Amino acid sequence: TGKVTFEGEPAAGAFIVFNPKTPPKPDEAPSKPRATVQADGTFTLTTAAEGDGAPAGEYDVTIQWTKPIKQGNDYIAGPNVIPKAYTNPATTPLHATVEEEPNALEPFAITRK
Repeated sequence: TGKVTFEGEPAAGAFIVFNPKTPPKPDEAPSKPRATVQADGTFTLTTAAEGDGAPAGEYDVTIQWTKPIKQGNDYIAGPNVIPKAYTNPATTPLHATVEEEPNALEPFAITRK
């Protein structure tokens, strides 16, 4: 579990992905634990089943947050408001270590700079 803020506010609706730094073994399916950030900024990772967490290991963390915008009578996904560096595993400054036991990660506090 963890928390994401952007410019000091909860990043409600942002999509967070934990990208493993170590490639999977040949007999393992690749897994990318992921979550949608809740209204209070918290998230619980899912790998295979809802809320099951993430396998132990080192991760590059990516985040994308597209706020809905109104187009006619509908709402569509707007542009990503998180700086581009946070959306790519190769450039993200966010990293996490997941241990074998339950983890409460340090908050990810994102700013425009």
